[in-house]
Amino acid sequence: MAAARLLIADDDGFITSLLERILVQAGYEVVLAADGQAALDLLAGDQAFDTVLLDRQMPGVDGLEVLRYMQQTEGLQDIPVVLETAMDSEEDIREGLKAGALYYLVKPLDPKLVLQIVAAATSAYDTKIKFWAELEGTRSALGLIQRGLFRYQTLQQCHDLAALLAKACPDPRRSVTGLSELMINALEHGNLGITYDEKSALIEAQSWYAEVERRQLLPENEGRWVTVSLLRSAILTRFRIQDRGQGFAWRDFEEPSPDRLFDSHGRGILLAKWEAFDRVEYQGIGNCVVAEIDHG
Repeated sequence: MAAARLLIADDDGFITSLLERILVQAGYEVVLAADGQAALDLLAGDQAFDTVLLDRQMPGVDGLEVLRYMQQTEGLQDIPVVLETAMDSEEDIREGLKAGALYYLVKPLDPKLVLQIVAAATSAYDTKIKFWAELEGTRSALGLIQRGLFRYQTLQQCHDLAALLAKACPDPRRSVTGLSELMINALEHGNLGITYDEKSALIEAQSWYAEVERRQLLPENEGRWVTVSLLRSAILTRFRIQDRGQGFAWRDFEEPSPDRLFDSHGRGILLAKWEAFDRVEYQGIGNCVVAEIDHG
């Protein structure tokens, strides 16, 4: 498997050298840009990056300008961006969010957090590319279905079903990742009861997948399924995802929290809202989510 390829744009030579050393030692391929303009020049001729790390403040062209360029350029729009910043106020974070950044590193940099955040960003992009390949590789008559009821119990079933159901959407590439995120949330947090803090510790220990598989096999989870209903009409496509868990304080996740954006996970609902659906609404205690796409 080829190493993930990263672009780092920072005018601070010490920071650049630190990031390069941390990431190269971890097995990444690294390309450097001395400032924002150099990053733009590189991106104009080379789009083969798995993640871009941008310094928020650079002379001339700053990180947000590079990010906005990427958001407006076909072939760059889906590449995840990690913003390095010393400005961690809520206003600054919201400005970055508005420009399209979901991943952040605060200076002075913590090597452990650098690796966690970059791994989260590159993994999310790799998953998206794999989903796209599945969508391109098969055809489905699911677009002819007006109503359907489905269920899943394992991560593999979740992955397969998300790829299938995305084909019922007007733009499957737009919908598949967000749909998968909502469905994984229902499985791991809902049916299997993995809390937000537990997931943080599991990711740090690189044991999240193993723990999900372990809990799937517990006797108390044997009869637990997540159900997904699909409704299609002339005006919209609607998914309703229902888990068997105790719910969560979903109102705390309706808007992005500056604190959580420095974590290695917790962006699934935002991705679903921003990239996949026109509306995402949790209901009741939070063990049911409705996601809708408008037609036309």
